Amino acid sequence: MSVTEKRLERIGLALAGDDGTIRGGAGNAKYKIYDDLLFITGLEPTGQDGEPAFVGRMGREYTLEEGYQAARLVGINMLAVIQNALGDLDRVDYFIKVMALVNSADGFADLPEVADGFTDVMTEAFGERGMHARNVLGATNLNNNVPIICDAIIKIR
Repeated sequence: MSVTEKRLERIGLALAGDDGTIRGGAGNAKYKIYDDLLFITGLEPTGQDGEPAFVGRMGREYTLEEGYQAARLVGINMLAVIQNALGDLDRVDYFIKVMALVNSADGFADLPEVADGFTDVMTEAFGERGMHARNVLGATNLNNNVPIICDAIIKIR
């Protein structure tokens, strides 16, 4: 068991299963490795069944705390994709950049606080290696009407 997996176990985070790299549509992959960089596509807060666990907009169907939990689920799902891509979470050297898109009702302005759920999972899992530059943008609709989608660029050891 890797050092990172032991850390996840200690804090009570269990990885979701990842069924491979292909997404809907030919040529659309969950990740791509180029040299020492791992690019992960935008991931949704999906449950074990692959279906969205959260559907709706922040400030309308979901409170800030619920959005934070949706973002944590995106982070847990991303850990599973990283594990699938690299075979070992300890191969993550550090996170470079994360983009979070938050599905927001008019007037909802707590976008960074929602995305903090994702960021907190990465820093809990990787410590300083999980810290990243981040953009958070509001959207009027996202795939499957989920409240948040995050992608990432990661440096590989």
